[in-house]
Amino acid sequence: MTSLVTPLVMVLGASGGLGASTWAAALARRLSTHLGECVLVDGDVRGGGLDMTCGTEHIPGLRWPDLARLRGTTSCSRLIAALPRGEVPVLSAGGHGAAVDDSVLIDVLGSIRWDVPVVLDAPSLTPLFAALAEDAAAVHVVSGLQARQLADTEALLSDLSGSGVGLVTRSSSGLGAEFDEVLEHLGTPHLAHVRHDPRVRRDAERGEWPGLRGPLRDTADHVVLELLDDLGWRAA
Repeated sequence: MTSLVTPLVMVLGASGGLGASTWAAALARRLSTHLGECVLVDGDVRGGGLDMTCGTEHIPGLRWPDLARLRGTTSCSRLIAALPRGEVPVLSAGGHGAAVDDSVLIDVLGSIRWDVPVVLDAPSLTPLFAALAEDAAAVHVVSGLQARQLADTEALLSDLSGSGVGLVTRSSSGLGAEFDEVLEHLGTPHLAHVRHDPRVRRDAERGEWPGLRGPLRDTADHVVLELLDDLGWRAA
């Protein structure tokens, strides 16, 4: 490995309802497969989305409210061991709306990233997440293909700086003939296109981790291997 700090991959949904959390969970699972471990972190410290997305809401372990008093870095191994584990350890709010300072999120990420890759599901591009994006190995912007969704994507991309920003498109169909023109206009590398798969919804209703099989798994795996190659990291 080439760095003391392991990769941080940030996922941002340009519009609501695109499945950014589902993509983040699939990425985390594939990174764990290739690097031995990965932690999935919910940037929405007052929500409960990742627990519900990953089917970990009934698994005991630490959530963001339990860490609200944390100050400074802590033991990575002890912290990870105390998190709920589905396919990978998950740090979510668990549906409890306790106040958690931005400094706590920074300290927790700093503690984990010394040893373990992190996928951060960011709810929006606040100043905190904009700063983290500049330090991330990769920032995946999940975009729809409808006109309003593409406008949302363009606005989000204009506020992002730093390298490693890429586009993941999602829709119920394939890419249209005009997509190359859209991509040229956005000026951002296109990492993957994920078609909506009803099996993903059915798996979620059964409490299964997203992307254990099918096109979502295969697409996430391809993107992860490309990322590791770009970083000069060797997959297990």
